[in-house]
Amino acid sequence: MSKPASLNYGIPFPEEEKKRIVVNLYESGIGEEFIAMQLDLEIPTVISILIEYNIYKGKVEEEIAK
Repeated sequence: MSKPASLNYGIPFPEEEKKRIVVNLYESGIGEEFIAMQLDLEIPTVISILIEYNIYKGKVEEEIAK
């Protein structure tokens, strides 16, 4: 089992409540950069949460490397 992407950056995952806030904001059309800024998170952490919930619409690092 691979590590979540945010752990690769050495950034711990936030608590479950904050994850749900990230998901709700993203589903409302708010961009991951703005979500990170508003919730005091790193952008890779926000993206990792969105990937964890299978809702991220951007390119994942593995896809970019191909």
